[in-house]
Amino acid sequence: MPNFKPFLTLIALAFSTYGHAAPFELSATMGGQTQSSRHIDAEKSVNIFYKQAIRPGSLFNNYTGKEAVTSTLNFRGLPIIIAYPDISSKLEFSIPSTGLSKTFQGNTREQSQALFLKYLSSRSDLLSEPSTHLIELSPIDLVAGNSNSLMSRGVSLDAQTLWFGSDAAADEQRFSAGINYTHMQSSATARVRAMHSDGVTLPLAYAYNLGQANHELIVSAPLGYTDAEGSKSYDANLGLSYRYPVNSNWTLGATSSARFAGSNDLGTSAWIGSAAIASSYVWEGDGWHLTLGNLLGYYNAFSLRVDSNTLNPDIANTVFRNGLFYSLDSQWEVGGDPLSWEIYLINTQYTGTKLFSNHQNEVGVSFGRQRNEQNTDIDFHGGVSFSKGENLESWQVNFGAWF
Repeated sequence: MPNFKPFLTLIALAFSTYGHAAPFELSATMGGQTQSSRHIDAEKSVNIFYKQAIRPGSLFNNYTGKEAVTSTLNFRGLPIIIAYPDISSKLEFSIPSTGLSKTFQGNTREQSQALFLKYLSSRSDLLSEPSTHLIELSPIDLVAGNSNSLMSRGVSLDAQTLWFGSDAAADEQRFSAGINYTHMQSSATARVRAMHSDGVTLPLAYAYNLGQANHELIVSAPLGYTDAEGSKSYDANLGLSYRYPVNSNWTLGATSSARFAGSNDLGTSAWIGSAAIASSYVWEGDGWHLTLGNLLGYYNAFSLRVDSNTLNPDIANTVFRNGLFYSLDSQWEVGGDPLSWEIYLINTQYTGTKLFSNHQNEVGVSFGRQRNEQNTDIDFHGGVSFSKGENLESWQVNFGAWF
């Protein structure tokens, strides 16, 4: 398979006009003094944090080994704390969001550090449980909870595929390619500052018509790239969809997919299995169409073994996505087929595992071939949309074509 990473990276950089902060923040306080830094690499930030937190002298020149010091790593929105709460040798380690709290007490701070490091070496699964909490706390988690996450992209692509298909003629084969760019900006919450991400998706697909309009099999293989505050991640999908026309106005569909995302920078990987059913119904008038699309899907993140660690995010969501699309024929045609303007509203609700953003509303406009018509040439659509949801907002530019 060709290596699409350089191409995806180039596209993202060309579109992105936003400065980077960093998804990992380190801070330490001692006697009214504060030191802080930001990083884009998970492994590097964790290593620096543990080294500096247990040996604060590397941060504060006036540290004598007896002062009270508190160090915090904001791990994509998840606070991890190491502290010497008083002048004793006691060392405290905690991840408040998960309820984890440990105390290590040696005769000296060096002995307490040794006990702590021994504990870390015995807990290779330490970040497995927090991964579920990151879904709720982090605006840039790659699995779910934001517009550029693996689950959100999957829901959007599944609905688009099942609602509209390829409009292929009887027994015709078609291929699809396109590009979607999404900029997401989160709101600041009580636990994490505002953050942003930029994502690019290439929605690649193949469709085979089974003898009549809207009766087809579709194989989808989209590829994605995300830049979250400077940290890069990649994702891929393989899905199979089936569409069946109940009558000339009503089409039902079902799809199942396996999706994978990974990021060295963010220090995590995940894969999601999903299944969804959908319905699209079209009302037609003189020069206009109104389409009602409904989707019900189940998206589950499975455990994944990375090196010697097993990550079990324990994430499962039932998703409801409903859209209303109104299109109006324009005066332009291509190959005898009318072009149309389309405006649409989409509501998406996530139930199950609590996410950073559990619902969104999207409004958009697009221009292209009239949907639900069998076209003899390239079928294309391009447009822009704006989405507003719990704790975030995003806007998207998209273009796609069947040929």
